[in-house]
Amino acid sequence: MNMIFRTLWIFLNRKRVRPSQIDEVTEYQMRVYPTDLDLLFHVNNGVYFSLMDFGRWDMIFRNGLFDLCKKNDWYAVVAGESIKFRKSLTCWQKFTLQTKTIGCDDRYFFIQQKFIYKNDVMASGLVKVRFLKKKGGSVSPEEILKELNAPKVDMKKLSDEWFAIENEFMA
Repeated sequence: MNMIFRTLWIFLNRKRVRPSQIDEVTEYQMRVYPTDLDLLFHVNNGVYFSLMDFGRWDMIFRNGLFDLCKKNDWYAVVAGESIKFRKSLTCWQKFTLQTKTIGCDDRYFFIQQKFIYKNDVMASGLVKVRFLKKKGGSVSPEEILKELNAPKVDMKKLSDEWFAIENEFMA
């Protein structure tokens, strides 16, 4: 429930964002609120993943993917996430969430996200996203890139390493 106001805000303002290409870095400004904190008074590790959703929403509003998905009855699902923490974000700090699609394989897009405070990377995340059809089946990254008239950046090495780790450590 604590994310409802942020969710409403980003959806109400989606038409006012500057357009971007799918491979551009987008930046979304946010502030740390008391509801984001854990008992140590810094952003809870799980909250980072929720905040990353807003960076991806902002990105797909900007690059036209949201409208493309609406038109075709597609939707995105997060298939995997990883994050590395460097420094803590604390209450009331204003930070920038940078989001960039770094490439894809034959099934997934790979998105890098960075939490920036005063030009310092506080945390960095990597997200694996897949697109599905509401009537069943999946949408290939190549189909999406073709619709957006965007080039493919092949991330086969990242994909192979990600799946190797999942297969070895995540049953």
